[in-house]
Amino acid sequence: MDSSVHPLPSGQTELEDTPDSGIAGAAGSGSGPSARMKTWTGIATVVFIVALLGVAVHHVMEKVDFAEVWAYLTGLPMQAVLEAVAMTAAGYLVLTLYDVSALRFLKIRVPYSTTALASFAGYAISNNVGWAVISGAGVRYRVYSVAGLRAADVAKVLVFSTTTFTLGVTFTGAIGMLVGPHPVATILSIPDLAVQLIAGASLAFLLALCVIAGVTHKPVKLWRWSFSTPSSKVVISQIVIASVEIVLAAAALWVLMPPDHEVSFGGFLGVFSAALVVSMVSHVPGGLGVFESIMLLGLSVQGASAGAVLGALLAFRAVYYVLPLAVAGLLMLAWEAKAHGKRMLAKRR
Repeated sequence: MDSSVHPLPSGQTELEDTPDSGIAGAAGSGSGPSARMKTWTGIATVVFIVALLGVAVHHVMEKVDFAEVWAYLTGLPMQAVLEAVAMTAAGYLVLTLYDVSALRFLKIRVPYSTTALASFAGYAISNNVGWAVISGAGVRYRVYSVAGLRAADVAKVLVFSTTTFTLGVTFTGAIGMLVGPHPVATILSIPDLAVQLIAGASLAFLLALCVIAGVTHKPVKLWRWSFSTPSSKVVISQIVIASVEIVLAAAALWVLMPPDHEVSFGGFLGVFSAALVVSMVSHVPGGLGVFESIMLLGLSVQGASAGAVLGALLAFRAVYYVLPLAVAGLLMLAWEAKAHGKRMLAKRR
């Protein structure tokens, strides 16, 4: 990750503005041939991923009967929809703990109501729009600035939260691929054992990270990036929080899935985690199409109807993405109206 937060003797944190560290380093190298090469490499990678997924999913989509998709959507039991909504609500509640733990690590006190609004609205918007560093940061700054946080503080929260998600999705993906490797193995066209070895290596990496965090608190430098090393307790809490949130998100889709698929929840979790990562790397707004493509590839070959799986994915998109976005919009409108009222009252005095 292109960011670093370093602890100061006082317990506060500061983003180091050096060429070798995080955000400032990235900004400092924003011009010249090297930066242009990185930009074009990033664009080429995104195009390659999307093109590869497009070719692969084309073969799956040939088997899709869109009448079946509509029939599955309209025939979804209300109980399944309500369960998905409940999982979604629980998942977004846990998401607020990303910011709570970040602020606690940074030793910044903010009322939970403010944190919850900034976090929920930030994630609801960035999940749909993409580019969380821009969309999520803008919403967070609007709310947190009223509570006295600076732009640098919001940047630190985003760095910590992104790290939390990365640790969690690595853990859930590894566990899922370890106990149910076949769906991911099918997508990658590699043996199940190879997927399990990758999963084992990922878990070993997380374990090593916890050990390092327990024995040193000095920044770790890897090439041009510098990473702070919080305590092992903080790292473990990050993994737990993010893992619970991702499992809840996966469960929201799981309850909408057709009952005739042959994938275990472990295998499903592995594909789900992989789909989240590729969606994020692709930079496609909300991972729209990318997430669905990977889930289709991983699940439609496991006995489930491609039309039914696509119907479940569309329902999940509405429940986990569109519904929270609508709620966040209403909450932000109410918050802005309240803030405006306070400003007008202050002027009259």
